[in-house]
Amino acid sequence: MIRKISILLIILLIAGCLSSCNKPLSSENSLFNTETKSPAIGKINTDGLKPDSYYTSSKQGVTIGKYLETPYGTYYCSFDGYLYYSEKGNTKYIRLCNKPDCSHNSEDCNSYIGTTPIGYYDGKIYYKVWNNIYCMDMNGSNHMTVKRLYEGYDSNFGYFHNGYYYYIITKSGIPGAIGNDDNNFYRVKVDDNSKPEIVLTNDAILHLSFFTIAEDNIYIIESILNNYLFKTLYSYYTVSKNWSKLTDAWGGPGAYYINDNTGYCYISNKGFYEFDIDTKQMKHIKSIEFENEGVCTALYYPEYIYLIHYTNGQFDYSNQILYIYDWDYNLIDSVEFDKVYGAGGFVGDVDGYIIFTSNFDVKPEYYIDKSEIGTGNLMFHKIED
Repeated sequence: MIRKISILLIILLIAGCLSSCNKPLSSENSLFNTETKSPAIGKINTDGLKPDSYYTSSKQGVTIGKYLETPYGTYYCSFDGYLYYSEKGNTKYIRLCNKPDCSHNSEDCNSYIGTTPIGYYDGKIYYKVWNNIYCMDMNGSNHMTVKRLYEGYDSNFGYFHNGYYYYIITKSGIPGAIGNDDNNFYRVKVDDNSKPEIVLTNDAILHLSFFTIAEDNIYIIESILNNYLFKTLYSYYTVSKNWSKLTDAWGGPGAYYINDNTGYCYISNKGFYEFDIDTKQMKHIKSIEFENEGVCTALYYPEYIYLIHYTNGQFDYSNQILYIYDWDYNLIDSVEFDKVYGAGGFVGDVDGYIIFTSNFDVKPEYYIDKSEIGTGNLMFHKIED
């Protein structure tokens, strides 16, 4: 069933890579939307500021690279290509456009950027269209071309983290696909004129299903041929240039978290595991087995661990239950999300709220107030327009 998790998550992640070419922007025309008055949104909130590395797009929700918490508010790139802004995550979402007389319903709208991964760094929103990096002000104005990653028509798969765009080059936008022949892992600085650099070269990149970054470590998750339950986990320490194989029994995309010297993962219908990166020892912490196995994703946030059980199977989002655990793996509460049409569900966790949408093609529509967790009154609230 980890294969189901991987397929479900990769479909969500790769949708942006395949369709971000919908609105290619000319690198010669590097500036637009400068003649209109900037909207009064995207003002910095100085309360509880965190380091820029916290605002990585690699770990914020199922829709990685789509939902972004920043010091200026939250931003969501829907699967239909529009960028939305919400001051607090559980408040009204608006399309981020200040063009006069714009209907906000066409690709001419300045909020339309294609279903691209988005990132935050040093007061700017960054996004990728095909093989180009662009940026904009936090209020949606002053879209600018930053740099071209490479020439040619190959796709790439990656996300923004702490001032860099990390990526691999693929033939179809799909990591691990047959035909991928570039075994390099790249990164490029987003706020200067430097060229992309090769961080590491390894054939595991050809079979990569996902990657994540923690401090100075890059963790590569590699698919195992004919083994759909487990993945291979590698680490690469960027300071010492040390490459290490950690385990062949790792969970897939949407079911793990790595922080400091500990990895956390969920194995479908087996339960929660913890992995000591120094000793390379895996420990089964809590058994979980569903009568209807379905598909599960596990999302690790500072306050809670969220386990989402899709009871109908591989590509069916219509019946899903959110289980909320504390970090001692005690089940605190659960609630059914029965408002889905098409593909929808968990979007992110921001401050005191858990954000959901009925369909990833539209803006987030529902939230859970975390103060209600464990009270017996847990419910979904409508985000009002």
